Amino acid sequence: MNQSQHTADTHAARGLTRRSFLALMGVGAIATPLALAGCGSTQQAPTTAASTSAATSGDSLAGTKLTFVGDDAFAPFRSMQPQSDGSQKLVGLDIDVMDEMARRLGFEYEFEAQDFAATLASVQGGDDAFTMPMSANDERKQTFDFTRGYYQPLVGALSKGGNALESLDALKGKKLTCTTGTVQNKFVTSALPDNELTTFDGGDQCLQEVLAGRADVYICDGAEGLAMQQANPETVLGLLPSTDTDQYVSVYRIMAKKGATFIPAFNDCVGEMIADGTMDKLIAKWTNESFVWGDKATEAATAE
Repeated sequence: MNQSQHTADTHAARGLTRRSFLALMGVGAIATPLALAGCGSTQQAPTTAASTSAATSGDSLAGTKLTFVGDDAFAPFRSMQPQSDGSQKLVGLDIDVMDEMARRLGFEYEFEAQDFAATLASVQGGDDAFTMPMSANDERKQTFDFTRGYYQPLVGALSKGGNALESLDALKGKKLTCTTGTVQNKFVTSALPDNELTTFDGGDQCLQEVLAGRADVYICDGAEGLAMQQANPETVLGLLPSTDTDQYVSVYRIMAKKGATFIPAFNDCVGEMIADGTMDKLIAKWTNESFVWGDKATEAATAE
């Protein structure tokens, strides 16, 4: 079986994207720290060759070629790791999950780097495109198909110094920032409507606002916040209780265009990986034991 490889050349930067800013801040994977090189927003499509060994899931996708669209500076889900030859390798939870699915199902995929704001349109316009991690809602379900959840997110509150903010009450009166259009954006506007809020296209800009003191708290995905906090020791991360956030932040899924023929096989494979413990091993590798399915795995493996 061939190891899947993800490499990308470094291009001239255009502005401060999430990818380039996290590079400057030294953000890396949680389990394996990365010194990310600054990249511009020029899109890269590193080829990924998957094993053609027999798939363990019921439906094989052998010979199918797909495109994974997403941000390549969203640690610990995805980030770029410099290689000794000057190239960069894409690593992270989502890459490990997708490589394992490719091995089991026999398909091949390429990764195409895009900012979050462009992702929905790209997936909607491509029969062979998908993205992750995404939450499903009634509006999105009209246009996209989803797998069952592969990851249960926690909402993070990243601040500069002080005590960790771990409740809605602790956030009241704070100047908040978050990424535009995310489930965290929905959470803030619904649960904390009286707070001052600024939104940006990427988490890099939100992090910069907190570091510069223009915002008090970045409301983020908890695992993303953990990676940022480890790379920026002057920051403090609080994780909000799921009882405060579950109605706004649902499980993370793989998403594709409505009617995508590969989603049923993806769905079954996600269930198998949760049931056999593979998913928890990968989640623990890139985050920590606070984020694994644990005793919820049996239910998650069959949930829709």
